[in-house]
Amino acid sequence: MIVLSLLALVAMGIVATGSGRAWLHRVDSEWLGERVMDILTRLRSDEDWSLAEPLRPAQDYAWLLAGGTPLRIAHALGESGSPAANTLGALRRSYQAGFRIFEVDLVLEDGELRCKHDPGPQTAMVLDGCTFETLMAALPPDAWVVLDIKTDFAVVGQRVVDHLKKTPIARRIIFQLYRPGDFALFNGWQRQVALAGPILTAYLAHRRIDHVAGNTNRLGVRAFTLPIERLPALHVRPLGTAVLVHPIHNCALWSIVAQAKADGAYTVSSMRCVPDSHTSHS
Repeated sequence: MIVLSLLALVAMGIVATGSGRAWLHRVDSEWLGERVMDILTRLRSDEDWSLAEPLRPAQDYAWLLAGGTPLRIAHALGESGSPAANTLGALRRSYQAGFRIFEVDLVLEDGELRCKHDPGPQTAMVLDGCTFETLMAALPPDAWVVLDIKTDFAVVGQRVVDHLKKTPIARRIIFQLYRPGDFALFNGWQRQVALAGPILTAYLAHRRIDHVAGNTNRLGVRAFTLPIERLPALHVRPLGTAVLVHPIHNCALWSIVAQAKADGAYTVSSMRCVPDSHTSHS
């Protein structure tokens, strides 16, 4: 522990300069199991996944069976990184390519839930009119949507729930939970509408990945997402929980996912390196 504390102090100096941040993260993930990150986080915040409120029993994870093997989630509706990301057109093309699980970036802007990665001026990326409401209207009856909420989680989440009270499709909406406190919020929303079983994502988690993964079973989560760069630090494989990786946009990264025996990934609909397990939907 003394050695790790000294490493953490050194790491703080490196991070402060900014020049060695990427190198430090790689070394910490691949060789130290993110222990340096964990010490720094405990010094600076109260993030503790062992204190998160467990999910209500009997969560609906039917969507895990709809994603195929390996499970594929259409990143930014299937065209992440392109001008068509987060558009209704991307949704249609990804569905035709066999996807049934779609991830969308969502921001609350000018009183509207818009499909876009960041707040800001309207651009060609959102000119097709993708909002949460139009997306729900366009969603095929055998598809699910994973929400990547980019602005205030509590406010956006409640807006989503309020909309879903008026529709019969709440079970096809999959929330991602980013922080320990999000579980209590989600439990409250699930008392209002019958939402699908959520994903615990380590996208914003700063504790070591094994600490987060080690709490999934206690929390009742059956889907756990982590960034590709954090995969080397994952040593605690949660039982009965699908491990998903993002973002995977090329075949070389798919091979890493396969070698790690992950269950699936957030990817783009144009990739052809993975056998299509969705042909029965076509």
